[in-house]
Amino acid sequence: MRLLSIDVGIKNLAYCLLTTSGTEFTIDKWGVLDLSEEISCLCSIMEKGVPCGKPAKFKKDSHYFCLKHSKKQVYQVPANDLKPAFINKQKIQNLCEIADKYKIAYEKPIKKTDLTNIINTYILETCFEPVVKINASKLDLVTIGHNLQIKFDEVLENQFHTIDMVIIENQIGPIAIRMKTIQGMIAQYFIMRNYQINIDFVNASNKLKALPTTEKTSYKDRKKLGIQTCADIFSSNTKLESWKSYFENHKKKDDLADALLQGLWFISTVK
Repeated sequence: MRLLSIDVGIKNLAYCLLTTSGTEFTIDKWGVLDLSEEISCLCSIMEKGVPCGKPAKFKKDSHYFCLKHSKKQVYQVPANDLKPAFINKQKIQNLCEIADKYKIAYEKPIKKTDLTNIINTYILETCFEPVVKINASKLDLVTIGHNLQIKFDEVLENQFHTIDMVIIENQIGPIAIRMKTIQGMIAQYFIMRNYQINIDFVNASNKLKALPTTEKTSYKDRKKLGIQTCADIFSSNTKLESWKSYFENHKKKDDLADALLQGLWFISTVK
């Protein structure tokens, strides 16, 4: 049987693809996906017929610019006092000082609302917009869905019809509504890739059953224990030697451990 174990996350979605025979297993694929990553915005300025390609810091009218090429444009990098979010909170006296500082024409007397609009129009017409990285908690579900498809397609390639079972950590509780939605998106992805595939939602506590203790521990301690349990598995199983250094050098060992231990629990207990 080929089993894919998934520990749900946005920035750290862990997966482990196992091939099993009885209680024996091999790891085929194992990793952590970041579904919050947006397609990188790159500088679009042409140099000798080739796009610059460096990470963009600013944008204007659908064009992107790196720091170097932004300095060669007519637009200015907005200072802290030339940002709409800042301008909209200022009192009339501060607005007048800002307008005078940047030689923005206006007639006195003037209402706060009118001067705010004049300055914001100046910003819109003369300043770059910074390229801002979106926080994972604020990233829209459509972008997450696109990233989910792209990344799983890359990882699994054309192996969908060789996977017999997908187990996905079940998201419960009112604070997990967003994660519950992503859980459903993951399930739908695999249904559409292979409508005959078996999918099961498993309780998050099941992976803890693979740990060598029944004592009540903190979340942090359980994470450490999960990592140590995986390390012990590699030490006692020479067939997994190729994955040992991969695990030891990975930045997200705790998430990798969760996906693997969840899969091992399923293999050992579900008939």
